[in-house]
Amino acid sequence: MPISNEEAFDMLAVYFECLQNSTVAARIYALKYPERRSYKSKAFKNLAFRLRYYGVKSQKHRRQGKGRNEKNIINVLACIELNSHISIRTISRDMGISTGSVYNILKDHRLHPYHVVLHQALSGEDFDRRLNFCHWLIKMTQENQNFLSKILWTDEAIFRSNGGVNLHNMHYWSPTNPHWMQEVHNQGHWSINVWCGIVNGMIIGPYFFEETLNGTSYLQFLRNELPVLLEEIDLQTRREIYFQHDGCPAHFALNVREFLDVTFPGKWIGRGSLFPWPARSPDLTCLDFYLWGRLKDLVFQRRPTTKEDMKNRIRNAVTSITLGEIQTAIFSTKERLRFYFFKVLLGFNTIISQTKS
Repeated sequence: MPISNEEAFDMLAVYFECLQNSTVAARIYALKYPERRSYKSKAFKNLAFRLRYYGVKSQKHRRQGKGRNEKNIINVLACIELNSHISIRTISRDMGISTGSVYNILKDHRLHPYHVVLHQALSGEDFDRRLNFCHWLIKMTQENQNFLSKILWTDEAIFRSNGGVNLHNMHYWSPTNPHWMQEVHNQGHWSINVWCGIVNGMIIGPYFFEETLNGTSYLQFLRNELPVLLEEIDLQTRREIYFQHDGCPAHFALNVREFLDVTFPGKWIGRGSLFPWPARSPDLTCLDFYLWGRLKDLVFQRRPTTKEDMKNRIRNAVTSITLGEIQTAIFSTKERLRFYFFKVLLGFNTIISQTKS
């Protein structure tokens, strides 16, 4: 069903009252008008976009097919908002317009048919840990708006000669389809284990582990290599750094935790620390949801040759990433924390209110 004029008016009113924050606007609209259909945050952005660039009436000077008029555009986008799994053929059949018109409308608004991605399910304890971690980090950012920039976010990833990266916690987004991957033979393949960090808008590293990553090799890296990598960071930032890593076995080794307790006393994030990292939470660290996919997009534009060639490509890719990209990723981390925390909190309050009623 298309969005009515009354709904559109109220949606825009709420959207601008929330200072054009579509996530908050969607939440407030659902609470303010519980009897109406709820819309996702993208619906508010699309509505404001159409009002700004197309106006109240459709622009006659735009050369569009009969199926791509203002009415059909609104109806197609509304169908997607109501059912994101709907097919182009279904929309075409229900609305009586061509599949090409539906496809072009979706393409104009940068909507793509993503496939489902399987991931490891969260257990009951994982939700509590994630909520506690988000609550702590949001509190720290309220006390210091630049707190996320003071965290040294770290992670490792395996780059393989056949174009693969360890897929347990990341996605690969690319504007083009790298068909050359099909030409790489599985026999004689090799891989590189890469460490990177992000702090204060800068990428630290890369550092390449030549041997198997375990507690001993990781401790050697923290003790001998990390101080060298941090020499480019100003002294004030180094004094305020919070070190972060996930809970893989190498990170949880006893000698590693003892070293971090001495080097970053009360200021490191990970399994076994005062601020435990929640398991299975790649969506909360900018290396997993941003950096590795971005590096792979740059590194694998050409077919890999040797390990040394791969290392040089990774180094060049790291230096080519701009400060603005990194700051956007860090800001996205803050938004993800707030979104998850308030989403859980809103659901909890809804359950409370339903119980009382």
